[in-house]
Amino acid sequence: MTSSNVTFPLDCDPTLPGYSDPYPYYHRLRSDDPVHFSEFMHGWVLTRYTDAVAYLRDRRFSRAAYIQNMRSKFGADEPIFKFQAHELAFTDPPEHTWMKNVFAKAFSPAAIAKMRPATERIVRTRLEALAGKNEIDIVGDVAYPIPADVIAAMLGAPEQDWEKLRELVDGIVISRGIVRTPQMMEEGSRSVSAFNDYFIDLVEARRNKPAEDLLSAILVAEENGRKLSAEQILSMVETLFAAGHATTRSLIANGMLALLRHPAELAKLREHPEVIASAVEEMLRYDSPTQAPSPQVATEDLEIGGKTIRKGDLVTVLFGATNRDPARFTDPDRFDITRTENEHLAFSMGVHYCLGASLARQEAQVAIDAIVRRYPEIELAEREPKWRTMGRFRGLESLTVRV
Repeated sequence: MTSSNVTFPLDCDPTLPGYSDPYPYYHRLRSDDPVHFSEFMHGWVLTRYTDAVAYLRDRRFSRAAYIQNMRSKFGADEPIFKFQAHELAFTDPPEHTWMKNVFAKAFSPAAIAKMRPATERIVRTRLEALAGKNEIDIVGDVAYPIPADVIAAMLGAPEQDWEKLRELVDGIVISRGIVRTPQMMEEGSRSVSAFNDYFIDLVEARRNKPAEDLLSAILVAEENGRKLSAEQILSMVETLFAAGHATTRSLIANGMLALLRHPAELAKLREHPEVIASAVEEMLRYDSPTQAPSPQVATEDLEIGGKTIRKGDLVTVLFGATNRDPARFTDPDRFDITRTENEHLAFSMGVHYCLGASLARQEAQVAIDAIVRRYPEIELAEREPKWRTMGRFRGLESLTVRV
């Protein structure tokens, strides 16, 4: 399918959830209407790399105002919004800057690197449990449990609780679409309330008896003599699970699908495992697990790409489009695990650059490297795997492979 024989659909979520190949549609939209007003979303979507970078760095947009809009629409008392109002992702500077600095002290590169042996152990245990099987599901057996289990381990949650926490995360993620419905909010509120109840007890336990884990480090971290509030701590933990789990699970599965559909690149990775970091960057660009960040609200009238954006308008970016913009990436539809100059936007840019990007990269590198090494004969068992229909996050329902 080429962009010349498709028309971008106007009657659905512009992140095109469930589409097996949304990229020809993104190419067409970028060509025909690069700064596009989505009637379905009631907001603007940006498809060109240069427009996206300018927008992501522009302080005239507010994520906090977006959450206020959602609270007005669905009800300020919804538990999901009480959580999100304290989240790093839904605050603006200067509060956002302060929170990010505090959290960065606990969630440091050293802390993430320290988790690599535990990540390797979790991946190894998962793969060893699959011994003897002729077919496995990369999503259900590997990509789904690993990110949540790694985060749970970092926070110090007992291993017997990891499965329960994984189940709660799904409900929270559902509430993060760029097009939200009352049903999504209700599911999110149920999950976040149960999540809150669990971590209130664990936070109290760590206050009384600190341990060598991320939660204990978050509790004592401070900036300018100020520590995170109880609400901010719980929201930060929820963000780690929801954003980290949704992104990394899809990164692992989407990345493996790309490798299996490009045998020459898989062979290249087998022959040169040292390029795994570059390979993961290409997976992030080629089939981004997050297709759009949460929208922001324009705080004044302004112009993007020749279009007038009015104060109060919603704006977001289609990462699937910007990461395949031929004006920025040579031969953008080619999957090349040794691609250079690969400054994709899969983790966003500017104020809201993903704080967990290093952890997601580490988890994906460890998991994909282990899968490739363990299964030298791995191949797809289904020609067209089914994609999830959740907006914003592009991920597979399952990915069955023969091993």
